[in-house]
Amino acid sequence: MLINVYILSLVLGAVLLGASLFLTDKRADADDQTRAHDDTTRPSQFGQLDGVAGGDFFVRTLRSRRFWTFFVSFFGMTGLVLDGLDIMSATVSLFVAIAVGAVAGAGASAAVRIGSS
Repeated sequence: MLINVYILSLVLGAVLLGASLFLTDKRADADDQTRAHDDTTRPSQFGQLDGVAGGDFFVRTLRSRRFWTFFVSFFGMTGLVLDGLDIMSATVSLFVAIAVGAVAGAGASAAVRIGSS
């Protein structure tokens, strides 16, 4: 039922990942433009998770191209495997694919924020 959507998402995610790896040489993401605190020489007031803690994590994550790239890739891959191999029903596969895509996208976005701060 949704196999074509999963294939399209997987291909689009692969193209976006390839383009971000090979075609860009500068940092241009909402993650990179927003810092957890103003002065990078003083320690953060939020503790060890610099760039992740704070009230605007959800908004910055949704505005991030990195989040959407990983979301589309993992959504397509998970849905294709689960629905294509009939491991789960189509409805359950859709919800699991959305959850896996959201976790992968948020994780990738948070990991890069932590690593770059």
